[in-house]
Amino acid sequence: MHTVDAIHSRRSIRAYQARPVDRTVIGEILWDAAQAPTLPVGLDTPFTFVVIEGADRLALYGSQALDFARANGADGPEDDTRVFFDAPVAIVICAEADAAGEALQNCTRAGQNLMLSAEARGLGTCWVRLALPWLCDSQTRAELAIPDGLTPFAAFTLGHPQGMPAGKPRERPPVIWSP
Repeated sequence: MHTVDAIHSRRSIRAYQARPVDRTVIGEILWDAAQAPTLPVGLDTPFTFVVIEGADRLALYGSQALDFARANGADGPEDDTRVFFDAPVAIVICAEADAAGEALQNCTRAGQNLMLSAEARGLGTCWVRLALPWLCDSQTRAELAIPDGLTPFAAFTLGHPQGMPAGKPRERPPVIWSP
């Protein structure tokens, strides 16, 4: 699939088939994600990927994440308690926090590459915002073996979509050509 096609066809997937994703494919997607531009230039390890496999395991973690969010006053979905949408894989992108905020931006850029790489391979993804406070909790970090010094900045589901949701057509955005 051409990159521009992947950009325009990618959708957030919230329903996955029960079949697993091959670890070799996950590795290729993570390698693609790691090609994202980072600051400072030449940073040796701008991010670390934590891969969680198993729809049942993710359903349990999703329940814990939702309980954590509600207990800590975070806005959560009222009608959907499937935080990880029955996906067979979740990927958490972590980095060493920095004062300049580049870690967040680096992880976000890697996340965009991850989503486009998955789309090009016929897989679906969804950015999972609600799980982040739970993922940053020290107890959760220990359970998931996230090393001290790394902060989770982005989380995604990954899997074979049950179907492709219709996209909402977007208008071309306003553009200001500066004189």
